[in-house]
Amino acid sequence: MKPLNLVIGFVPLAIFAVLVSWLALGWAAAAGLAAAVILVGFTAARGGVKVLPVAQSVILAAFTVVGFTVGHHTATTFAPYARGVASLVLAGFILATSYHFPFTMQFARGSVPEQYWHSPQFLGLNRRLSLVWGLAVLAVGAAHAGAAAVTGATIVHFVLDWAVPAVAIFQAYSVTKRTIAHSGRAQQSGSPSQAAAPHAH
Repeated sequence: MKPLNLVIGFVPLAIFAVLVSWLALGWAAAAGLAAAVILVGFTAARGGVKVLPVAQSVILAAFTVVGFTVGHHTATTFAPYARGVASLVLAGFILATSYHFPFTMQFARGSVPEQYWHSPQFLGLNRRLSLVWGLAVLAVGAAHAGAAAVTGATIVHFVLDWAVPAVAIFQAYSVTKRTIAHSGRAQQSGSPSQAAAPHAH
């Protein structure tokens, strides 16, 4: 599993987060939804549909409907909070499924033989990674929500809206990279507790 693939998996929400500052809520959500649908199709053609873009498709479809059906004033008022709400909903989904169906598991399966997919080591590693990403997205959502509530403080707004999310995603990426590398070293050294777990590279 390549950590960069996980980052790419969040592109639809990132597109929405950027565009909602420049476009109307409905159009920004529609652009993110289009990216999510493309990503669903792309992953379907390369080993199976991934739940991450599907979840984003559902969230962004709801925002698209809201953006185009509510009044202009309501949509404009809600738009600053939209990226925070979208991220918090996605974080809730990731955290709620991190134990029984960690989303990173689908990415890891592409580089791990099928006979190991249900091993305790493989499941345990992906539960930890999914939890890490869920907490990172939760931090992103909380930061966006905080930025929406801040008025008249440009630097604070920038830090909450962009710096904190960037750091949170980078930390999740770094933890994923280190965890995968550690798993690979443990396998090569024949660690009794992890030797049976093929690393997801």
